[in-house]
Amino acid sequence: MTTKQFDRFEEGKRSLEKNSAFRTFERWSSPHTHPGGSVVRLIVQKLRVLVTFVIRRMASGPGRKGALSGLKALANSAVGKEVLVIASGPSASRVNARAVAKAQGEGSLVVIATNYFLSSPLASTITPDYLVWSDSVFHPSRAQSNPSWHELETRPSVTVMAPWTWRNKVPTSMRERFVFFDDDTLETWSRNISPLRPRGYQGTTGVKALSLAIHLGARTISVIGLDLSYFKNFTVDHDNRVLRHPTHLAGTDSGTQNLSHNTVSGLADALYSTANQFLYLRHLFAGYPIVNLDPESLVDTFDKVSDHPFLKKGK
Repeated sequence: MTTKQFDRFEEGKRSLEKNSAFRTFERWSSPHTHPGGSVVRLIVQKLRVLVTFVIRRMASGPGRKGALSGLKALANSAVGKEVLVIASGPSASRVNARAVAKAQGEGSLVVIATNYFLSSPLASTITPDYLVWSDSVFHPSRAQSNPSWHELETRPSVTVMAPWTWRNKVPTSMRERFVFFDDDTLETWSRNISPLRPRGYQGTTGVKALSLAIHLGARTISVIGLDLSYFKNFTVDHDNRVLRHPTHLAGTDSGTQNLSHNTVSGLADALYSTANQFLYLRHLFAGYPIVNLDPESLVDTFDKVSDHPFLKKGK
């Protein structure tokens, strides 16, 4: 179980983020910020990942192995079945919800969804087997204020997959409905995609859902909504703020976001971070039995299909 020491670590980090000098260094040293060809900066970025990992591990304390036992038991639990990963991108609107629900009912399909899925129109027909949460907005400390937690209470058959460091914060009444994965990162150091160990890729929830689907050992993994097309909705206003406008499936978007505080070099950093996500998919996830149900997807790692039982006919 995570310790009070980890809580102090998180509180200390939030306190430091209020300091403008620290915020600048944090962005400058981030592996998601364009290094500008500087070897020194690349070294600093890699060291930052390693040092942060060590500090988080020390602060987390014992309990990791026990927390991951539930997920470990699910390894290869979907052998002989198909897993459908529904991420939050706009292509998810093409899902044939009735066909998906029918396959689930027949026991041939496992559905993994992400983030705000329970607030989407698809949720009126599809109840996912697993829901992946890892963004801070879904943290158990916000259970009372986040409507997604209230939606979860009305779907008792849904199992949530979440970072193991959340374990001791999940309400006791809900704890049996959670399984936990390792959400620490060794990006730029590791090529690991197993959810039982620190990941070697940039941590968007949709890609984490894909790694969890692979862990289940499905015969085939179909994915939709993993569009990574949000950069097409970037704008720069008259104050040179980089803005990301709504780009997700209806009911699952958090609105217009100001990305400037996540950059040092503005739009260049935002695009560099996105480019890294495409690169990680190509380098780490190719070779698995994954099919992209969006034939127009910008993700060029997986084979695509334009005709599938889980897709609506036409556009």
